[in-house]
Amino acid sequence: MCEFDDNDYIYQSFWFKNEIKEHFYAGNGFITHKKDMDIEESFDLALEMAGDKEAFMPGLVKKIESLIGQENCRYDFWEFSDEDFSLYWLIKKDVYLEKMKLIKEWIKFEELEELIGFEVKENFDI
Repeated sequence: MCEFDDNDYIYQSFWFKNEIKEHFYAGNGFITHKKDMDIEESFDLALEMAGDKEAFMPGLVKKIESLIGQENCRYDFWEFSDEDFSLYWLIKKDVYLEKMKLIKEWIKFEELEELIGFEVKENFDI
């Protein structure tokens, strides 16, 4: 087992409007999510999807992970609502700013600025 020191990482969230599902497969589980599901239905769906890497936006997760580099990050989890959803990663501090710039450029190139958002953390110790 490799050692993991979370002091070497920055916790990063990305939010997405649900319309991003028009560009990426929603996933085996998330595809059943409907707007205006009640809280209990949404909670049950989340429990069903937990632990299944193909259940929640697998193509989008893989794309962002490829931009960051698998060796530079750890995918943590997701959360969703009727309007949007978020994905969370731990990203190595020593490549963080470079990778966030790359993701910004990819978003612009793909013309997804209206569908994806995140804040770059600038004050951290390497």
